[in-house]
Amino acid sequence: MYYFCNAKEGFLKMKKYLVIIFSIHSIQGFSQNLVHNPSFEDTIYCPSGMGYIYIANYWFQPCTYNGNVNNSSSSDLYNICGWAPANLVGYQNPRTGAGYAGIGVYAAPDNYEEYIESSLLSPLVQGKTYCVEFYVSLADSFSSIAITNLGAYFSHDSLLDNSNHNAIINVNPQIENPNTNYLTSKNAWMRVSGTFVADGEERFITIGNFHSLATTNFQSVGGGWVGNNAYYYIDDVSVIDCDSIAGVEKIEKGELSLSPNPATNEIMLTTNQPLKAIHIYNVLGEEVLKLERIATSEKAIDVSAWKAGVYFVEVETEKGVIRKKVVKE
Repeated sequence: MYYFCNAKEGFLKMKKYLVIIFSIHSIQGFSQNLVHNPSFEDTIYCPSGMGYIYIANYWFQPCTYNGNVNNSSSSDLYNICGWAPANLVGYQNPRTGAGYAGIGVYAAPDNYEEYIESSLLSPLVQGKTYCVEFYVSLADSFSSIAITNLGAYFSHDSLLDNSNHNAIINVNPQIENPNTNYLTSKNAWMRVSGTFVADGEERFITIGNFHSLATTNFQSVGGGWVGNNAYYYIDDVSVIDCDSIAGVEKIEKGELSLSPNPATNEIMLTTNQPLKAIHIYNVLGEEVLKLERIATSEKAIDVSAWKAGVYFVEVETEKGVIRKKVVKE
């Protein structure tokens, strides 16, 4: 299950398949998620075993040690059409949709690590701040330890390598989980998130552990196979222009207040004008709530059953549309 690879250079030619571009098309002014195939739904065919990340369109393992990314792949793809929720390393349902990925990020004493990489819909813009998040869950059967050091690295070129199949990618990720936050859950999906300012023209995102064994923070969680191993499932990757989802927006057509924000069980939505309609979307552009004919200036919304993450609220008033971001913890 392990072939591993190092950072280097070169573009990967994009797969010649259509991609589902998740965007909030009905909300002008909200930025797209810049990640191709962010929840690993768009596949060439159904995965039937380990090492098939390359059949998720636009995703690949940055390694050509055995000639190309197909032959060199050991990073994994799971889908409810086959190989999920039960699989060789554990049991997990997708966070959303039908698919998710999986990588080994710590294997002592072998020092092996896996990565997944994808192109972005468009290059990042110099000086812009980007909001990044993805979700992980520790594989229950395989993993005996948990780590903190999962992150995302943005690069101008693909990190393809054809000279070494077991080296760690030696770069400094722009986004990394805090080193005190051990990602220990073998049941829940845990969020890894952060923001960074782009140098400009970054075209690829790579996800994994960019630390050596000696510099990786780990702790025992019990169970697992022989040795000290950490393997994580990955789902719902997003890269969004933060300017388009500013935490507090004041629109000439009216003001919108969301409280509390972040929210756990309920949010109170209040405007200075009567509400006509409310639409709420997740980061994949999927509408999770639609309310019409409200005719009041405030509305309590139950969010207790929502998955943790960022949501976009659009309210329609008599004078126009107001938009804002809310975070569900």
